[in-house]
Amino acid sequence: MENFSDNNLCFVCGTGNPQGLKLAFHYNEESGQVESEVRFPVHLQGWQGVAHGGLISTVLDEIMIKAAAEKKLKCVTGEINVKFKKPTLTNKTYLIRGKVVEIKKRLIFTEGFLLDSDGEIMAAAKGKLFTFA
Repeated sequence: MENFSDNNLCFVCGTGNPQGLKLAFHYNEESGQVESEVRFPVHLQGWQGVAHGGLISTVLDEIMIKAAAEKKLKCVTGEINVKFKKPTLTNKTYLIRGKVVEIKKRLIFTEGFLLDSDGEIMAAAKGKLFTFA
């Protein structure tokens, strides 16, 4: 594929996806990061009452892509590394934040964080993204 297009069906942010999370993202001037809130419904659990790690990785991937998009960069993920610090519970609201750390030509280094209401990091990610446009 040479061109990626958005048909509004992204699992994370697509408002046209009936099974999706439909997250809305905004840039926080104070923190210099892109942010969103996420709540994992019980049908997205791994262990009982705990959000599935793959879904946590998915929203962290998305927040890092959105951080690059804030800088007018169209990217795809080349690599993501997620560290899970504490269990993320279902039916509880969390904050996700993402930022661009460094840009080296077509390679974009990013970070993403999932935080509880006290600001404690539940999961942290580092990503390497590639620009395509």
